[in-house]
Formats: sequence, C-alpha cells, structure tokens
Amino acid sequence: MIKINESPRDAMQALKKIIPTKDKIEYINLLLKAGFDIVDVGSFVSPKAVPQMKDTAEVLKKMKLENTDSSISVLVGNAYYAKQLAEFDTVDFINYPFAISEIFQKKNLKANFTQSLKQIDKIIDICIQKNKKPIISISEAFGNPYDDDWGIDILMDWIEVLYDKGLRYFPLADTTASGSAHLIGLVFTNVISEFPDVEFNFHLHSKPEETIPKIEAAYEAGCRNFDTVFNGMGGCPMTGKNLVANTDTYAFFEWLQTNEIEHRLNKDVFKDVIAKAGEIF
Repeated sequence: MIKINESPRDAMQALKKIIPTKDKIEYINLLLKAGFDIVDVGSFVSPKAVPQMKDTAEVLKKMKLENTDSSISVLVGNAYYAKQLAEFDTVDFINYPFAISEIFQKKNLKANFTQSLKQIDKIIDICIQKNKKPIISISEAFGNPYDDDWGIDILMDWIEVLYDKGLRYFPLADTTASGSAHLIGLVFTNVISEFPDVEFNFHLHSKPEETIPKIEAAYEAGCRNFDTVFNGMGGCPMTGKNLVANTDTYAFFEWLQTNEIEHRLNKDVFKDVIAKAGEIF
C-alpha cells in the first residue's frame, strides 16, 4: 500500500498573492476527505519570511477532522514555534527541515549544523511532552548545488545521528532537483538496506518530464511513501535558485492507476480537489 502525503503548504508558501484563509480552509478540508495519509497544512515561521503562512493557526482551528483518517503536519522554523504549535490538539506531526548542506541550512533557517541540532533536540522534547510526533525532513538528500561536500556516506552519517535521537521516519527531499533517477534509486537502496526499521519518504522537486522516472527509481528501490502537490506547485523560496516543481498529485495518481498500485485515495473526492485546486492556483 502506497502512502501519499499532500502538501498545500509547499504549494502556497512561495506565492506572492495571498490566498484568502477561507479558500485555504475549504481546500484543506477537501484534502482531508480525499484520504491522504498526511496533509501538510502550513507552517509556523516568521511571517516576514513567509507571509503566505501567517494564517496557519486560523486554518488549524477550522479543519474538519470528523470524517478523516488523515494526520496533520505543520512545519516549524525553530523550537520557539514548535512550542506554540504543540498547543494545538489537531496537530499530529511537527516538522523541522534539516539540510545536510550547511550553506542551505543557513539560507533556509539562518542556523548552522550545531544550532540546528540543538533546535532538533528541543523540538523532540516538546513533542514528547505534548504527545506529538517529530518529523525531521532531510533536504539536499540527493546532492546539492552549493559548495558543501555530498555523498551517500555523508547522508547515511546524518541519518544515523538523527536515528540515535530516536527518530524512525525520515522524509528525504531533493529540494533543488539535484539527483538523477539513477542516484535516487541508489540512495534509497542504500538507506533502506542500512536502516531496515526506518520508514523513508520521498519529497521530490523535478522537471515534469523527469518526475515519473525518478518516482519509479525510488519505488523500485523500496520506497512506499511519497509527497505530492496538486499541479506540481511550489518550491522552497529560500534556495536562492529558481523554484523547481513538486511531484504533481494528478500525474502521480495516474502512474498509480496505470501500474495498478494500491492506494487509499477516494476517487470521487479526488475530482473535487482537482477542481478546487484549479480555482485557487
């Protein structure tokens, strides 16, 4: 069974035109009905840095969770925001992005490795206290366009550091579309073999024509958990690079159908989500 996590946060965060809170709430409630495993609804970060996400708290208050099995995830920029977020009963996962490129980590969160690891420890403690689940997303997991050293051995060393902190779920993100299909397959083959009790997720940014070959490489290597975004919208605005599209939910859904891969999505609601996404984006 494939797990599919939808990220309206990633779709919206870099848009200059502010989407009305009412539209965000309607859209996210449709995603919850559609059966995604996790819905990444927004972020608690500096509103000056990401003004699109300043209404995330309001969105969290208006979600309809009565008829859904979806879990709710929200990204945080540091432990200060994690402490605020942890007060929301509706939140299941607190997500902190950690780049194994120190240059990108400084660009994204203005924190070096040492500072980021301290934040991670604090966030894990907050999650334990408030019965939340921490997610540490590893970005630049498939190479990076900066000047940092990169290699599968470096990635595995960082996974081990986080593994030793008790984490057993890791999204691996190709934030800047650095990995080829071959490399992506090689990475997942190695990490799945080395950490058999860990669940790995694939968060892919890619040129549309390269997306499915990269998805297939991850799937063939054993990955069964994928992030998607309707219309392939989004990208990280902090990279200093041109934004690269996310994995398009509809294209991913078609790939699942073509290959008869089992999933949990409600096909009827899925059509409503497509229509609403067309209105918003």
